[in-house]
Amino acid sequence: MLEGRTLHAESDQSASPRLGITTGDPAGIGPEVSLRAALDPELRNHCRLLLFGDAEILLSRAARLGIHFDFDPISLEYLHSSATLPERAFVDVPAQREQIVVGRGSRASGEAAARNIEACARACLNGNIDAMVTAPLNKKFFHEAGYDFPGHTEYLAHLSGAPRFAMAFLSDRLKVVLATIHLPLRAAIDCITPELIQEKLATIIEEFPRLGLPCRKIAVAGLNPHAGEAGLLGREEIEQIEPALAWARTRFREVTIEGPLPADTLFYRAAQGEFDVVLALYHDQGLAPIKLLAFGEAVNVTLGLPFVRTSVDHGTAYEIAERGCARPESMIAAIRWAIRLVRK
Repeated sequence: MLEGRTLHAESDQSASPRLGITTGDPAGIGPEVSLRAALDPELRNHCRLLLFGDAEILLSRAARLGIHFDFDPISLEYLHSSATLPERAFVDVPAQREQIVVGRGSRASGEAAARNIEACARACLNGNIDAMVTAPLNKKFFHEAGYDFPGHTEYLAHLSGAPRFAMAFLSDRLKVVLATIHLPLRAAIDCITPELIQEKLATIIEEFPRLGLPCRKIAVAGLNPHAGEAGLLGREEIEQIEPALAWARTRFREVTIEGPLPADTLFYRAAQGEFDVVLALYHDQGLAPIKLLAFGEAVNVTLGLPFVRTSVDHGTAYEIAERGCARPESMIAAIRWAIRLVRK
């Protein structure tokens, strides 16, 4: 198991998890944090890493930043025909290099990020690698490139045919799953139905044990201040959330499900160990507390996919791309969590 920053050596290096890293939007910091993280000496002998990205972009970024390029080239044909991988390698996923400018996102950079994701996901689905770790993309340019998905999570669910999925954020102190993801708040409120909450609870209860994560006690956040104050501050808790929890308690008797609980104290209680996981109802309700507690350490994990997927918890950061100050800690954390979840 990976706990914090401690790695335990594998007894058989050939059994090390095979992880694919999508290097993200090439106009941002994705390539450099991917390169730096993949070369972290503490990861040596614990996994085999395969980067997906345009070869010339990766080589030039490494040269400009003084990063030693210690990666073997592998073709997609070789990847699909061989079970063995070098310890550090890359697959060339060509991009429209002449249209990509470092520091400025574009349709071309959004297209490149999407193609990296697709190539890596197909390798996972084919069993060529065990998990994928994703560097950031920009949703605006992802859309401009013609990909009509809110982000990574929905696109990966589409590529893998996952019937249901959920976005989770994991850290050692706090674990959060989102009921709604990338929606305007007005739209998110309308989407919080009993059926949606039932689906997300079922996904948590099925997926957490599969990934080796504790799931004995789940807390569900309220939507309104004070969880509606018995209807005085809103009736969503009474009409939408409580019926879903009653159904879940009957269906999953082996799990304790508490809620709806006031969100202003719930996350503190969870961080103190009272709950294994919190179901938050909308994006910022769940992400604000976990990023406060574990920014750079928390990892985005997609529940419901037929393979493990982890991701950094930051964006493309165009403004600092290729300046040498982008830090790889979040990518390293995502790799560590991928190893931990694959081993489970």
